[in-house]
Amino acid sequence: MRLLPPKTLVVCAGLQSAGTTLVSYCFLQRADTDGVLDADNDLLPALDPRLARPIAWYKTTISSFRLSEIARHYCDAGWDVRPLLVLRDLRAVWASLTTKEYGRNGITAEDPPLRLRVRRFVDDWRNLAATPGVKFRYEDYVAEPAATLELVCRQLGLSWDGAMLSWPKPAERIAHRNNGNESFWATRGEGLLESLARYKRPSAPRLSAADLDWLETEFRDYNESNGYPVHLSDACEPSVLTKANLATPNFEVTRRYVWETSRKPFRWLLAQFGRRNTKLIDQRSWKRAA
Repeated sequence: MRLLPPKTLVVCAGLQSAGTTLVSYCFLQRADTDGVLDADNDLLPALDPRLARPIAWYKTTISSFRLSEIARHYCDAGWDVRPLLVLRDLRAVWASLTTKEYGRNGITAEDPPLRLRVRRFVDDWRNLAATPGVKFRYEDYVAEPAATLELVCRQLGLSWDGAMLSWPKPAERIAHRNNGNESFWATRGEGLLESLARYKRPSAPRLSAADLDWLETEFRDYNESNGYPVHLSDACEPSVLTKANLATPNFEVTRRYVWETSRKPFRWLLAQFGRRNTKLIDQRSWKRAA
């Protein structure tokens, strides 16, 4: 039995580098909505009921948690949750994510392996077919923004608000406007159409042969069901090397490694000698955790 009457909360999520911040800003322009532009993906904060005006909005990315887990968490807190999943071609996401600072191919809860993040996202997509929730393709949103947003609103049970296109609400009026990727703030215009026009059109993705084969083999059902090409022959670039896929997932790229080496002078000193000494740090960490 809920102690408080249910309040409507739209929980929007997608992979990092999937364009979710741009989608989030559109919904936070609504007169009846307030909330979180871009939440930390490794935290599940308590949400102030006053965010529901009468609709609360919470956007995050699928990394440490699945969308289904986040939705259940806020249902337990008394919210009437409506999940929204943003889809995008996994090859374009991967090509972008592996070049970003936040694309840490780590082994911690805060920075899980990139492949694990993609699997969690596709799990959400597969589960959404059997549970209440709405999904849409980012590519459709960019090509036909008004029609796509109107359809999503109807599916969520929301009325249409033209402010989602014109953006009259200043960022300062959004309750939680922290984060948001740099490209969004750098290209934000007077409205959605102007902002989309400023975005640099993505080039064809360039991935290593191993990454491309994995994305196209393991997630063939995702590509086929959502109208993405089953195979992109021109996306294979064997010479592609990025900071995220130079090696298997490791501890040294994670934020926890940075925290530990900055907090412990001895570990910081070891870190300065380079990767040849990081195994000692790893072994000390495993011993402590055992």
